[in-house]
Amino acid sequence: MARLYIALLHFPMRNREGQVVATALTSLDVPDLARTARTYGVHRFYLVHPLESQRRIAARLVEFWLSEEELPSRREALELVAIRADLEEVYEEITAQEGRPPWVLGTTARAHRLPYPKVAWEEARQRLREVPTLVLFGTGHGMTDELLAACDALLPAVRAGGYNHLSVRAAAAIILDRLKGEEP
Repeated sequence: MARLYIALLHFPMRNREGQVVATALTSLDVPDLARTARTYGVHRFYLVHPLESQRRIAARLVEFWLSEEELPSRREALELVAIRADLEEVYEEITAQEGRPPWVLGTTARAHRLPYPKVAWEEARQRLREVPTLVLFGTGHGMTDELLAACDALLPAVRAGGYNHLSVRAAAAIILDRLKGEEP
């Protein structure tokens, strides 16, 4: 079984006006995504932020949860978190660890409207068993088109029509369940 990695990105993201921004860290994302990652057997959860101040906040949050002796299961989840400055660093780290580059999957509610390569859930589950995979999750109003275009493929939107603006925590849980939910 190949290893699965996830990355929560804060740049380059779009704001509601479509401008490229670095989004602020949300304190709930750190422990909630770590617990989801641990539940679904993710090898490493990368929290990626270009601003040192935001990385320091993330590190303090992780340290807080790691110091909570009464919550060993939460501690186990938070040990998956790695804080990095940029996606390139994540990609290089995974490549060095795995001996080959990861298959990079983007996530977006707009997948059905974008001209980039797409992968169906079944194919993604199959390839996930064979090759190291990195799934990217965006914040704010989503990843820029340039970032999505750089992915090897886009996963289907969680809901392809109508209202579709889930929190990244909810979307990640649904996506990880669709990718790995039936595995022992």
